Amino acid sequence: MTAPFADLNDSLLGWASEQELKASGRNADKAYFPAQNLTADELERVERLFGIFLARQVAAGADLGELMAATPALSAATLIARAGRAVSLEELPAEYLSGLGVEPTSEFVAVVTSRLDGALEAAGLERPEQLDATEALVYQAGLHQGDIAPLMELLDDGEEDLSGLEYSGFLQEKAPDRLSELVSGVEKIREFSRQHPTSWLDREPLAAAPGLPRLVADAAIAELRERPVGTPNRLSAVGVALRELRPRLVFDDVRGRVCLRLPEQRVGEDTPEVVWRVTQSGTTRVFRTGRPWGEPRYAEALDIAVERQVREVTVADETNGIQWTVPVVAADDPLLVFSAGGQNLTDKPSLHHPGLIVLAPEDARLVDVVADADVATGEAMPVQGWQGWSARRVEATELASLQLVRAGETPSAMHPVRSVDVRHRVRFTHPGEPLSHVVTGSGLPVYSRSLLAEFFPTPSGREETWQLSISAYAGVGESAEEITEPEPLIVPAEGGVFEIFDPEAYDAAWVGEYLVRLRGPRNESFRHRYAIVEGMGVEPEIEGAPASVRIPTQAGLSTARLAVTRGEKDFEVSPRRIEVAADAAAAEFAVTTEDGDQLPLRFRPPALKFQLPLTSYPPAWRTSRLFLGPRRIDPQGRVRVRTPEGIERPRLSVRNQHGSPVRTLSLEAEDAVTSSAPAEQLAKAAAVLPQGRIEFEWTDPAAGARVSVTLAAISSQPHASATTIEDGELVAVDMPAGRSLSAWLWPRTAPWAGATTIDEVSERTPLPEQLVGAGDLTVQFFSRDRFTVLRAPEQPGPDALVAKQPGFFATPGREELTGLAAFFAGEAEEPPASSEVLPIIWSHFGASERERDVAQRVFAADPTAALVALADSLVPANKQPGRMIQSGLVQFPFGAAERPAETSDWIASLVVLGAIGEEIDNDPDPARLRALMAEARGHAGQQLVDILRTGQDRTLDTACVDASTVRIAHMNQAQQQLIDMFFSRAEIVPGQIMEDSSRLMAVFEAFKRRSELNALVATEGLIKPVVSLLRALRKANRALYSAARIRFDKIDGVDTEDPDNAWALAPVVSMVFALTARMHAHGMLGKSNVLDSAAEGWSQLADLVPDLVTSDLVSAEALILAVRGSRD
Repeated sequence: MTAPFADLNDSLLGWASEQELKASGRNADKAYFPAQNLTADELERVERLFGIFLARQVAAGADLGELMAATPALSAATLIARAGRAVSLEELPAEYLSGLGVEPTSEFVAVVTSRLDGALEAAGLERPEQLDATEALVYQAGLHQGDIAPLMELLDDGEEDLSGLEYSGFLQEKAPDRLSELVSGVEKIREFSRQHPTSWLDREPLAAAPGLPRLVADAAIAELRERPVGTPNRLSAVGVALRELRPRLVFDDVRGRVCLRLPEQRVGEDTPEVVWRVTQSGTTRVFRTGRPWGEPRYAEALDIAVERQVREVTVADETNGIQWTVPVVAADDPLLVFSAGGQNLTDKPSLHHPGLIVLAPEDARLVDVVADADVATGEAMPVQGWQGWSARRVEATELASLQLVRAGETPSAMHPVRSVDVRHRVRFTHPGEPLSHVVTGSGLPVYSRSLLAEFFPTPSGREETWQLSISAYAGVGESAEEITEPEPLIVPAEGGVFEIFDPEAYDAAWVGEYLVRLRGPRNESFRHRYAIVEGMGVEPEIEGAPASVRIPTQAGLSTARLAVTRGEKDFEVSPRRIEVAADAAAAEFAVTTEDGDQLPLRFRPPALKFQLPLTSYPPAWRTSRLFLGPRRIDPQGRVRVRTPEGIERPRLSVRNQHGSPVRTLSLEAEDAVTSSAPAEQLAKAAAVLPQGRIEFEWTDPAAGARVSVTLAAISSQPHASATTIEDGELVAVDMPAGRSLSAWLWPRTAPWAGATTIDEVSERTPLPEQLVGAGDLTVQFFSRDRFTVLRAPEQPGPDALVAKQPGFFATPGREELTGLAAFFAGEAEEPPASSEVLPIIWSHFGASERERDVAQRVFAADPTAALVALADSLVPANKQPGRMIQSGLVQFPFGAAERPAETSDWIASLVVLGAIGEEIDNDPDPARLRALMAEARGHAGQQLVDILRTGQDRTLDTACVDASTVRIAHMNQAQQQLIDMFFSRAEIVPGQIMEDSSRLMAVFEAFKRRSELNALVATEGLIKPVVSLLRALRKANRALYSAARIRFDKIDGVDTEDPDNAWALAPVVSMVFALTARMHAHGMLGKSNVLDSAAEGWSQLADLVPDLVTSDLVSAEALILAVRGSRD
C-alpha cells in the first residue's frame, strides 16, 4: 500500500492502513453498512482523521483518485456517512470533500464524482442494481438524517405512503423491503416511547427494536427525546424541556470534584422522595431526594462526590425500580473529558466542544497525534480525592485529535484516540454575568441582554441556512409554545455570531424564560434554556455589615432589599418594594410588559453557609445559627465556611459566657469559595465551657471592614433530657425555651428504614401516622434551619434519645420487611430469609448475640445467596471481608447465583468460581466452562484464568513482602517516601483484583499499616494458629502447602521474633487462612477448631488490609479448583 502515498512519514498512515483492514473485514461480514452498527460519532472520527490524511497526502503530491482507490473501504464509509446527512445530494461530491476538510476544487470534485459509481462494489458492500450511485449511498446510510423528523410526522398521521420523504423517499419504490424493515424498527421505538412517556429513555430504548441499526435508532431516539409522539411541525418545533434523565458524571471545576449527578426522577403524592442506592468501590450508600421549591412533580437532582478513581459506579433508583451502571475510569484509556460547563464527554469518540476540561493521571501527556505535538493546557488543578490525577483546561478549536500518553508510552494513532472538530457544533454564549441573585421560578439565572449563538466555519465550506425557533418555557417534560415564527439564519462559510433575542425585533422588551432551538441543514439540533428581562438592572442591598452576604441573626438572617432599574424599553415590576425578611429565604416579584408578557422572579440574596463537624450527625451545610453541647464538636472533622465571593483573613473564635475569646483559629482557602480549618482545637476549647458561642470573623473586601457573626451557641443544657410517646404525640422532657428545633425519628424495629423528619417540634408534637404504634423510636433533635434542607443521616448520633411504645414498624406491601421488623421487635422467633432481607441482616449483623446466632443459621442455609447479599448490603466495602469471616460464611461452599450489578469483584469472582466448581463436580460442559472462564476474566483479570489452568499463582512470588521491604521499613521517612511514590503510581488507574499491580498494592497496604498490624499480630496470637494450619495443609495437599509457603520463604532471613517486624507475616497469615478455610469448604480439610478460634483475629486483619484478604481468598479458591480439576 505504499505506491499512492506521497508522505510515508505521515502520522496517520498507520492508522489509515489499520482502519482500512478493519473496515474491509466489517464489510465482508456485513455488506449492508448500517448493520455494522457504527454510531454517528464513530463515523465522524473516521471522517475527520481520514479527511486530514487525504488532505496531507494530496498536499504532498499524491493523486486523490489513487488514494481513494487504495482505501476503498474507508472511502465508501465516509461517502455513506456524508450521503446520509448531505444538504444537497446533487452537490454530494463537493460536500463530501468539504466535510473531509479537502478543498472542493473542480478537479477534486470530478475525481470524487467519477468514483461514486463503483465505490460500494470496490468496498465489498451491497449495491442494488436498480439504484443509481447516489441513491445507493443513501440506501447504505439507512435513512437520511433530514428525513427522520418528517418520517415521525408521517407516522403520527398514520400515513403509509413515504415516497414524499425528500431524501429517502425513493426507497419506497426501489427498495421497499429495506425501507419497511427500517420503518418497522422506528415504529417500535416510537411505540415504546408512547407507552412509557416519562421513563422510556431509562428503559434502554434500543432494546425495543434490537434489529434497527444504530445510525437510524440513535437519530430516532434523539428526535423523540426532544419532540415526543404527536408533536406537530417537527422541523421547526422546539419540543419539550428535558430533565436530567440518567445518572451521569459531572465535573465541578470550582471545587475540583468529580461528581455523580442523580437525575430528576418523578415522584407521586404518596411517595414524596426518591430512594437511591449508590455503590462505589463495593461500598453502598443510601441517598434520598425530594421535590425542590416550586416543583410539583420531579425530585431535585443531587450531586454526590466520586471520592476516588474507580472503574464504575452503580446506581439504583429503588423507588422506581431502575438501575444503571455509570462507567468512570477505563483501564485501557484512563482519560475523562468534560465540556467547559462540566458535561461528561468521555464516551464520545468525536469531540465538538471548543473548550474542554480533561482529567488524567499526572504522569500522562495530552497529545494531538495528527499534529504529532503536545496539547497546550492551562495550569493543572488537583482532583479532590483522586490521588495522582489532575484536571487541565484545553482550548480545542485548533486541535484535530486528543490522545492520552502515559509515562513510558509513545503517541500513536493506532492507540485509542478521539477526533476533534468544532465545526459540528453551535456554541451558545451568555453576554457577561447574569443579574445578581435574581432567578426564575425554576432557578434559572436571568440576563439583561440577548443570548448569542456562535457558529464555526461551516462543514460544507459554503453559506448555510439554519432555522431559529423560540418557545416559552413551560416546565420540565412540558411541550413549549412557540412565541415567534421560525426564522432563518444565514450562516456565512466562515461562521459568525448572531443575537438570538434581537433587540430591534420588537418595541417591547424581551421578558420571559425561553427554550431556544437552532436546527441545521443536516438535521443538527441544538437547544438552550435562557431567561431574559431586556434592559433590566438590579442593585441588591443587604442590611448591616457585610453588604455582600446575609449572615445569621437572632431572627434568622439579615434582611435584604432589591432595587430594579430599566433600560430604554419599559416594563412593570410588582411589588415595587422587594424585600427579603429575616425569616425568609427569598422574595418573589414579577416583571410584566404592555404586551402581556410576564415573568415571575425570585430575589435570592446570598447567605453565608457553614459546616460544623458534629458527633451528632455527618457534616451538613447550613445558614442559620445552631445550639450545640460543649462536647458535640467532632475533633476529627473540619470547620468549613462558604461565601459567594472571596474573603480576607477568616478566623473562628470560641468565646465563653462573658464574651472573652478562649481559642482563635485561622482558616485557609480550600477552593475559590470555601475556607476551612481542622476542628480539633475548636473542640477542645468548647468542651470545657458550660455556656459560650462560636464566632466567625473576616474582612469584607468590598467595605474594607472587619465583620463578626455568631454561628453557634454553646450550652450544656440538651435539647431534651428524655422523650416519651403519649396519645400519639412525641413528648420532649425539659425542652429549653427559645430554641427552634426539628427532629429525625427512626423506627428501632426497622433499622433499614430512613428517618422521618418533623420540621418543627415543641414540647408535645403529633407523631407522623406511620410511626404511631411502630415500636420504639430513636429521636434526634437538631437546630432547625428554615433556609436549608438538612438531609437526615442514615444512623442516629450518640446523643439521640429513645421513645418507647409497643408494636413494630409495618412496611405496606412488603410482608417480608414487616416480618423482619417483628423479629427485631422480639415478636417473631425467626426472620424471613429471602434475597430482599438478607442484605438487611448483613447490614445489622451482630447487633445482639441473639441476632448474630440467627443470622449465622440463615447464612448457612444458603451460603451463596448470603455472599451475594453481602455485596448488596450497606456494609462498607472495606468491612465486608471481615464481616464474612466473622460470620463463618468463609468456610462454606459457593455455587452459581444471580448477582446484582453492584456486586464487588471479589464476591463476583467467588460466585463464578463456585459455578466452575459445580461444573467440575458434574459432567463438565466445555462451552459452559469457557463462558464461566470469560466471566472470571471479566471480574478479576487474566491472572485468575491462568491460576485455574496452571494451578500456580505467580503473584504470590512477585507481589510479596521480602527482606528488602522489611529493611525499607526501618529506614528514615524520606527514604520510605520513595517506595510510597513507586507504589502510588499503581493506584492511579484502578485495575482488576488479580492483576499484578492490584496484587502488589494489596501487599503494599500491609507496609503502610505495619504499626497496626504489629499490634494485631501480637495481641491476637495469629502465628501459632498459622503454624498449626500449615502442618494440616502439608498433610492434606502438598501442592497447596507449597503455595502457602511461598510468602513465608520470601521473608527468609527476617527476624520475625522482633515485634517491629511482625507485620511482614500478615500476607503469610492471610494466605494460610484463606487456603485452609476454602479447603474446608470443599471437603479437603476437616473442621478446624484452630481456624474458628482465630476467626476474630483474621476478621480484624481483613479490616486493616481488605484487598489483601479478598484477593487471597479468590486466589485460594482458584488454586483449590485447579487441584480438584487435575484430579478429575
